[in-house]
Amino acid sequence: MKIKTTLIFLAIAILFVVGVFKAESIMKPQVAATAPVTLAAPDFLKNISSFSLRDYKGEALVLTQAQIEEPQRLVVHFWASWCAPCVNEVPELIAYSKKYPAVKFIIVSVDDYQDDIGKFLKSFPDFDSTSYLKIWDGDKKMTKLFNVDRLPMSVVFDKGQSEPQFFRAVVDWKRLN
Repeated sequence: MKIKTTLIFLAIAILFVVGVFKAESIMKPQVAATAPVTLAAPDFLKNISSFSLRDYKGEALVLTQAQIEEPQRLVVHFWASWCAPCVNEVPELIAYSKKYPAVKFIIVSVDDYQDDIGKFLKSFPDFDSTSYLKIWDGDKKMTKLFNVDRLPMSVVFDKGQSEPQFFRAVVDWKRLN
């Protein structure tokens, strides 16, 4: 009886371990080496010009050529209120934007509901300042354009560079020049 019970337990344990490893390989996100479209700063505006952009209040928003091409550095930062690493990163991102006011930020919330954004911004009022161009990506079009597969994610466009830098994790804003 003990041997049968032990063998059954062992068989279940083996099936469980095999199932976990198979599920992990299936569920592991695939990181694309590059975004699915050309994302040099001048092309960025062309690619999103067909989108119906909305701000955090749901009102229509239009990006201008100057907002995209004028700054020496443009950061497009994807975040969500439910993302713990995003929440932890916000204070450093705010400090970085204050230290480098010439850097322009487009902060893109991928939250499903506007109420979640509003509640989050009450905790971080500096994140709701006019220093940032705020986009609510409720329809996930920008998420698809940038191939966002995890949060937080930042895309940094530096003037004179042909390709942007992709940061698919929390950025150490204190070390980024």
